[in-house]
Amino acid sequence: MHTPGKSIGEGIARLYDEMDTLIGDNLYVNIEQEDGRLFFRLWKCHKWGSFTLYYFPVKFMETLNPVLRRIAVTFLHNLMEANGIGIFWENDDTDFMFEMLSEDDGSDPEDWRDRMKLLASYQDGKIGRLLKRVESKSYYKNLPKALESYTPRNGFEQPLVDMMKRGLPFLAPERGIMQYGYDAFHSEEPDFHPMYLQQQISIIYDARNIVTEYFVDYYNSYSSETYDIIPVTTCDLSPDTEELFRMDDYPERFFRWADEFITLIS
Repeated sequence: MHTPGKSIGEGIARLYDEMDTLIGDNLYVNIEQEDGRLFFRLWKCHKWGSFTLYYFPVKFMETLNPVLRRIAVTFLHNLMEANGIGIFWENDDTDFMFEMLSEDDGSDPEDWRDRMKLLASYQDGKIGRLLKRVESKSYYKNLPKALESYTPRNGFEQPLVDMMKRGLPFLAPERGIMQYGYDAFHSEEPDFHPMYLQQQISIIYDARNIVTEYFVDYYNSYSSETYDIIPVTTCDLSPDTEELFRMDDYPERFFRWADEFITLIS
């Protein structure tokens, strides 16, 4: 039974407490406002995978033959499109990190020259072109057929083709992974913004070079001041709500597959 409050604010607070008690453990409720309308939003977190960050490197493509390279480019491009995954340089602070890396920090002159060559390759060279190709190119309209007709030639190609076949369900999901990025603790004027899914799931060139190391160090430093967004399923309650809270397992399946795929291509 609802106990009315003595004011609008008290009434909303009591209604929230009653709703929170009603839904029980492992399911949470927020009061949200959109277009001047207040409503309850049920939410529940999915389980994150075994990696802290899900960075998909593309350097492995350089060793592939032209046919398999086009298949791999198409696969990762479609994975990006279906799930809202971007190239790492789309994050707001990437320009700042490139500026920091380009400064002469007094290191060995040869090391600094190598670093500058690496940065130039990201910005205007081979690395940048490869990342842009993955971002923009799709060579096969029927990727499952292309994978099925390809005959692996060595001990790396076989598991790579197998992992891409296993990843096909993630190229046409009902909801992509980024669509689970609800911020349950949103604040209008936060001291620090949370680490969004776009910062934790991204396409990179190499898992082991200085650019990625800086990127990871930045994440570790910034995330210690805030919190990570993890995939969440939500359900908005209204007089028109027709079904109970329902939660799928897409994020869990995505992370389990990505654990293996990233390990293989790294």
